[in-house]
Order: sequence, then C-alpha cells, then structure tokens
Amino acid sequence: MNFNTIGIICEYNPFHFGHKYHIEKSKEITGAKNVVCVMSGSMVQRGDVAIFDKWERAKKAVYNGADLVVELPANYVLQSAENFAFGAVSVLDSLNVVDAISFGAETDDIHLLEKIADETLSPSDEYILKLKEKLSEGKGYPSASEYALRSIFENLPDEVFSPNNTLGISYISALKKLDSSIKPVCIKRSNDYHSALSDDEYKSASAIREMIMSGEDYLSFAPDYRGCNIYDIKNAESYILGTLRTMKPESLKDIKGYEDGLSNMIITNAKNSSTLNEFFEKCISKRYTLHRIRRFCICAILGIKDDPEIKYVRILGFNENGASLIKKIKEKSSLIPVTKTADYNGDELFEKDILSTDFASLCSSDVKKRICGADFVKSPYVKK
Repeated sequence: MNFNTIGIICEYNPFHFGHKYHIEKSKEITGAKNVVCVMSGSMVQRGDVAIFDKWERAKKAVYNGADLVVELPANYVLQSAENFAFGAVSVLDSLNVVDAISFGAETDDIHLLEKIADETLSPSDEYILKLKEKLSEGKGYPSASEYALRSIFENLPDEVFSPNNTLGISYISALKKLDSSIKPVCIKRSNDYHSALSDDEYKSASAIREMIMSGEDYLSFAPDYRGCNIYDIKNAESYILGTLRTMKPESLKDIKGYEDGLSNMIITNAKNSSTLNEFFEKCISKRYTLHRIRRFCICAILGIKDDPEIKYVRILGFNENGASLIKKIKEKSSLIPVTKTADYNGDELFEKDILSTDFASLCSSDVKKRICGADFVKSPYVKK
C-alpha cells in the first residue's frame, strides 16, 4: 500500500494513546504522509455530550500525529452507526484529498468485512427473510441483522459483530454507496487496546472518562487534560427532562429516528421520571437501545429532522501539513472550509452544529461557562 493522505473517522472522547497508536500504525502501514480526521463535535454518537470541547480534542489529536481535524455535522453524529458512517465518509470523499480510510477493528480480514458489506447493501432473499423474522419478534435492527448474517456466513467469529467491526463495515458500505475511489484499511486492535479492565499500555475512552470523572490518575493512558473544562450531560438533567415533558407527541413525528409509538413513550416517561437515569431505564426495551433513545431525545431537543446537503467543512485544528491540505481542499473540493463562524452562516446543517455546542454548554461542570456562543469566539488550534 502506498497512499498520500489517509482519513480517520473518530470521536476522540477523549483522545488517548490508543488513538495515537492508530494514527502512527496507519501511517506506517499505508506509507501516508498526511492524516485527516473527521471528528464528532460537541455531541457524540452514543447520544451524549463529549467530555471535552471539540477544539481541545482536536488540539490533542493534532499535537499527537493528526495533520487536519474537521468536524462531522451533528445531524450525522446523532444517528445510527450506518448513518454516522455515511456522513463521515461523505465528508472525507468530498474533500477530494483523501486516498484511504483507516479504522480499528478486531480483525484484519478486510475481505470478510467487504463481503458482509456487500450482503447488507444488496441483500439476498435469505438475508431479508431472516431479518424480517427477528424484527417481527421485536428485536432491534442490529441483532436482527447479526442473526441474518450468521445464517448466511457459516462460523462467523463473535468479534465480527463488535462495535468497531460494525462501524468498519458501515464505512465500507458508505464507500460503495458513494462509488468512492477511497480504499478501506483496517488496523487490527490488540486486546489491551480497547479493554476497560486492562492496566497495560492502553485503556478505552470510556475507561479513561470514568477515571477523569472520578479524579483518578489517567496520565499513563491519555494526554494531560487537567485544567480543561469537563462536560457531563447530567448537569443538564432538569433542562432535558423539562423540555421533553413540555413537547407534544405530534412535534416529535418529524424528528430523525422517529417511529410510531416512540413520542408518547418518551413524553410519558419524562413526566414520570425524577432523573435521567430513571428516564432512560424506563425507555429501554428489546426494540429501543439506550443509545438510540439518547440520540432521539437530543435530536428532538435540537430539532434535527433530516440530513441537508453538506456544503461546508468546519476546521477544528491543523499543522503545517494540514494548512497545505486546506489549500488543496479549496482548489479541489466543492465544500467550503470554515475557520471563522461569522464568515459562514445561514446553512441549516451548520446552525445545528452551533446549537449543539450551545446545548453542550449547559452540561459544563463550570457554571460560569454555561453560556452560548463558543463557536463564535473559539478558533481552530494551529500547531506551528
């Protein structure tokens, strides 16, 4: 393999040394000189606020090997793995400077992942039959799809259905849908790379978040975030429950991810719950996972109803190589690079990004920082 620029789809919630390893290994395997990261902004795909703001996370990424970090619009962040992947791949494809996408997986069998992607994109009669069978039993789509795929591909290892592999398959599917020239590359993750229980070289982002929240020493596993403002969705608990309680069922029908019966269930449980945890526990069922409920509720609060065309790319951080890439993007891409919010407005998708940051401010652990407008006063991180 010999590529010039690779893309990485990420959340970096927070950026840690496992992510640094992935960047370095991706460059080593592909021979790439440049790394472009498309990263979730103020919100993350699990339906939560990011623990640190997007500029701080971008700064850590650029300082540790990334050349350019751009923001994935919130409309795509707050969706299923499939839609999240499609939005992120669309951004990387539209930049017209990316040759390959590198992702971490529990397998390095890219051909197997491609076969599974082909089956889900152009499903066989058997796949459709098995999928409908499980959906009719009230199973959610992910578990129904896994059942159908196991019926078609014999002896599929369990790790194929890990969250990272599922995302990787979604990236491959998105590349195929877009008929993109970008090539997929998977980096096999070692056990300690993602284990929340390991005390070895790497810990997962979720384990590091827990350490940060509890005041434990995490500096062996991630860059130093001391002094950075921490965001926790529980700080906006009253606002979230209050907003959902005052909504009308009909107002939720156009929200992204809606299906019949969801609106009454959400509003009723919000009215009868004292805490966010209690609310989520009441909403979870065989059909509705925790993350799906969380995403839908935030989409409802932000008023996310559809997926407008992506016309811009928000720059969050870059170095000297990244500056050269931005210049190429201006020459080759139809996307408008945005470094200053005030210079680009009136776009529906962009407005939701700004609103997401304003919502995230309510989750600030520092009460004095729960004000709007961070997008208008913060600039991209530039590594000299």
